[in-house]
Amino acid sequence: MTVATDIHCDDQQYEAAPLICSLAQVESLRSADGRSHQAGSLRQVGGKAWHLSTMLRNGFPVISGFVVTNAAFQKFLDFNQLRTPIATLVEQINLQDTGSLRNVSASIRKLVEGARLPDDLGTALLQSWRQQLPGKMLIVRSSAVGEDSQQASFAGQLDSILNVQSEGELASALLACWASYWSDRSLFYQHGRGITLDGMGVLIQEQAKSAVSGVMFTVSPDAADSIESANRVTVEFCRGLGAALVSGEINPGRLSVARDDCSDVQLTSSGDELADAIMQKPAVVAALTEWGLKSESLFGGPQDMEWTIDEDGRLFVLQSRGITVPPAAAGRISGAASNTVSITVPNAESTNAEGQQFFGRMVLWSNANVNENFPDPICPLLYSVASTGYYHYFRNLGKAIGLSRDRIDAMERSLRQIIGVHGARMYYNLTNIHACLRMAPRGERLTELFNNFVGADRIAATPDHPDWQKSSRGRVGQLFELCRIATTVVWRALWLTKGVEDFEATVDQFAEATTADAFQNASLADLLIHVHRFIDIRSHRWVKASLADAAAMLSYGLLKRTLNKEFPDEDLASLHNTLLKGLPDLASNRPVVGLWRLSREIQGNSDLYQFVQQHDGSQIWNALQQRSEFSQFRNSFQRFLDECGFRCSGELMLTVPSFQENPAALIEILKAYLNLKGDSPAERLLEQERHRIDQTAQLMTTLSKRSWFRFLPWPTKALKTRLLLKWTQASIALRERARLKQALLYSRFRQVVLAIGRRLAATGLLTEPDDIFFLTHAEIVDLLSGGSMFPQVAAELIRLRKHAHQRMSKLHPPDTFELPEGASFETLADVAGCVDDRTGDLAGTSQVSGVSDSQLTGIGACGGSVTARAAVLQDVSEFSLLSQGDILVTRQTDPGWGPLFFLIRGLVIERGGMLSHGAILAREYGIPTVVGVLNATQRIKHGQTLTVNGDRGLVELAND
Repeated sequence: MTVATDIHCDDQQYEAAPLICSLAQVESLRSADGRSHQAGSLRQVGGKAWHLSTMLRNGFPVISGFVVTNAAFQKFLDFNQLRTPIATLVEQINLQDTGSLRNVSASIRKLVEGARLPDDLGTALLQSWRQQLPGKMLIVRSSAVGEDSQQASFAGQLDSILNVQSEGELASALLACWASYWSDRSLFYQHGRGITLDGMGVLIQEQAKSAVSGVMFTVSPDAADSIESANRVTVEFCRGLGAALVSGEINPGRLSVARDDCSDVQLTSSGDELADAIMQKPAVVAALTEWGLKSESLFGGPQDMEWTIDEDGRLFVLQSRGITVPPAAAGRISGAASNTVSITVPNAESTNAEGQQFFGRMVLWSNANVNENFPDPICPLLYSVASTGYYHYFRNLGKAIGLSRDRIDAMERSLRQIIGVHGARMYYNLTNIHACLRMAPRGERLTELFNNFVGADRIAATPDHPDWQKSSRGRVGQLFELCRIATTVVWRALWLTKGVEDFEATVDQFAEATTADAFQNASLADLLIHVHRFIDIRSHRWVKASLADAAAMLSYGLLKRTLNKEFPDEDLASLHNTLLKGLPDLASNRPVVGLWRLSREIQGNSDLYQFVQQHDGSQIWNALQQRSEFSQFRNSFQRFLDECGFRCSGELMLTVPSFQENPAALIEILKAYLNLKGDSPAERLLEQERHRIDQTAQLMTTLSKRSWFRFLPWPTKALKTRLLLKWTQASIALRERARLKQALLYSRFRQVVLAIGRRLAATGLLTEPDDIFFLTHAEIVDLLSGGSMFPQVAAELIRLRKHAHQRMSKLHPPDTFELPEGASFETLADVAGCVDDRTGDLAGTSQVSGVSDSQLTGIGACGGSVTARAAVLQDVSEFSLLSQGDILVTRQTDPGWGPLFFLIRGLVIERGGMLSHGAILAREYGIPTVVGVLNATQRIKHGQTLTVNGDRGLVELAND
């Protein structure tokens, strides 16, 4: 029998672990190997306390308290020498004889409750009560290691002790809670589920004076019956404390409400008028639904959440655990009110006839940041380029900063799939990316910096495959490696500018060799050389550009951390962003400044101005080509196209024509500049630069006064901060230079590929030139070099891929979701019956909305506050809906949105990190900006009045 006969104990781990910690400090607990989060804190305090601590840190209304850790439990067992007698008793259990189970459980309870606490634990327990919850009535709650997990909830199997008011009662309640670890219910449950507990924390909180309590299921228990039921939240409630409800002693009241807008409230009476009256209040319904859906987003799936409302009307969350969607609805997408979803897979752990497992660990996918570069469904050619490129990007970056060969080799499995495709859209495999980062020194910190860099909101669980184990080289070897890494990083930083210049030169050489004139007499062999050169640049010569990315990520994260530590006031939370405004000669500004100059040139030519006002972009472009009186402007416009025309929305997609190919689209944007008045972009930038310089001077004065050693020669706070600020500003500018050349490189590769497509279409291998985008780069090389095994079926292969791509593109996966390793979003959606057979649309995900309220939260990317009209745009093609002075609200931005930034006064983006293109450009023009605002484009109406507070990361909606 495998039910709690032995409790794992790592002496080194528990000797170093605290016996008691506050609920707010749970995250700081670490495992024996130094890892934090679930690897350490979950092991120390158990599932219930870990979930509550996580919610507390994320702003949930959680009652304060403290945790008696698993280390204290282990020490208690050793102090009283209880392990051997308990194991002997458990071995006597006959599960066919329920009386045997009860007798053994009672004997163990007697042993535990008759033992005494170690002196230091007893003292710490009473001190924690007196210091943290003085004079409060307490509730003592189980939080076993393994309770409230994905595998088993242990709901109702372990004890909670109410109404604890004295020191003697507290010690007795702790022992009783520990004894329930071997309750007859718990032992039978473990045997029935084939799962064992592995230690126990105990949570001690103030006991709420509950008016009404209950349980909320964020996906209805009736979800198996219909999609309509799956889109509802179900709440069961009763008067007073919820113990009777959880134990099944009463018939509760029931509340059902639509997830998306809290409408269609259906109430079944609890038999208590007061409880029913409280639960019918719209504010209560909205608050419960809001916190339930936020818990889904936080924990990545449907939740079973216990709650209470006290006599003063305050709502508290008591517990939240993941729930499993009923089998008949397995595979249905959950989390429809958030951008985080889990898919329950039918028989995900099942095996085939040969005993091979279909799926393994869960993988966390996110489109954070990658959706800025690749906002739409991608083609097979782009995916083949990106998958190869990202592999070499991370691997070569690790080598460039001096990681050992052992570390890099250990990353190999994770490096092989850094990205994936779901719904024909590119996603980061955060599980693998985080695994790679964790294998570097200070890996957890690097993981946090990376998430902040790209705008991801979740950290993947620590992988359990063997590659995770870091090589053990001894302390001397590790110290030597750290010194080598530090030296290499400093050396790379000193030569970072030169490295970016080399990268720029490499791309410029490729661009010069791939002009339209060069293609006229080029053979297929010549074009094949260009393909090889592009792949070589993207794979092996990209490291100098990736170092600029890494420098920007590290310096920005360090700057933010330094300034937030020195200036913790909430109003100064975006101080680091203020100091990055108005950076001189930033590459991102060139299109905006260039368009302004072109618009002023048009205004200076009355004939041209009148013509432009009266005609559309296509007519204007034709006239520029044909009419000699417009030749001077034509030359200026052509220079702009040559220098900046490859920067457009979707500039890295390969399938999207740039402004160089479609000048008429650029002219339409240029027409919007004609009516602009006031300062030019250059003047606005200069104003922001002056403001930044003044703010920097004030900061340095303040920091100088804070240093006790400001008159001594070693680095002061002011000097260190100034150096860090300059490094951040320089690295961001270099990163933008590299990104500019990246756009040029991809635009030229598109022309190379189209030239190949035209040649292959002429030979009959392709139906039309654009079909080339549905082959991988390796397949193109094989076709051109004669190495293709089945060249004559290329057209048929492309036809099948086009059909599949069209269907996949209709799916709209959430921004973040988890899937079993080896599973695809499309396949599981099909299996689960979530796809409309006629349209291919994914049921339940086309319209995602959050809780309706007047205040939305995100991350401040540029400080300041502005109130104006909202212009909600789905993509840059809708720019005509935007008026000068509006607040732009959109899902994501890319460089193609740049020209619109000079028209707006505020910016709200659903997705994006602090160093996304939108955030950087917003800071340049001092545009108050909030990024990471969940479902902003659906919760904000076009034309609605907004207030954007970039300092606090708040968006307030007016009731227009």
